[in-house]
Amino acid sequence: MPIFGGSDSEDERMMHQQTKLFNRQRSIHSILGGGTVADILLWREPKIAATLVIGVSLLWFLMEVVEYNFITLVCHASMTSMLLFFIWSTASDFLNWERPIIPEVVLDESSFKELATSFHVRFNQILSKLLDVACGRDPPLFFLTTISLYILSVIGTCINFMNLLFVGFVSMQTLPVMYEMYENDVDRVVGKLMRKMRKLYRKVDSNVLSKIPRGTAKSKKHA
Repeated sequence: MPIFGGSDSEDERMMHQQTKLFNRQRSIHSILGGGTVADILLWREPKIAATLVIGVSLLWFLMEVVEYNFITLVCHASMTSMLLFFIWSTASDFLNWERPIIPEVVLDESSFKELATSFHVRFNQILSKLLDVACGRDPPLFFLTTISLYILSVIGTCINFMNLLFVGFVSMQTLPVMYEMYENDVDRVVGKLMRKMRKLYRKVDSNVLSKIPRGTAKSKKHA
């Protein structure tokens, strides 16, 4: 008896039915949290998103291309900022400029709480999904996840951790918005791929897995 159910007629019926990626029921904005973080990832806050991309890209350039040490980079950036504020404050007394305004709270506490909550929810969802896949409830997704992790491990041996973080950040800032723009096309291609994987798994199951002898609990007890 096949472990993974389904039939060709079911696949044909699914071909005429539009399915979402990972069978999701909510919008991509809702899945990403529906708050400020989701707006930034989907470029609905273009100024903040662009600032993050430019800032992270500059940081990666200084540390990987210029080969700045992280502590040295932080110290030099702090010294430059302090020097600029000192010149600005000193020159404002002679040139009648407006003195720099130092806010009491640079970053709002709610922003940190929202970011931490969003990360906590996403991490739990990913971990729960990985455990669900590991239990074999969706064999095609299990094989796809295994292959993806293997590819990621191979990539990790070729590039260092800083480059991997930068590629991950760029992917996080580009893939969600690109998926939202071409959602129907991506869902159609992924749906075809999943149907092919289901057919391949049914062939492997009927030709190999179903022929593996399995002892019953009663025979094990008498043994």
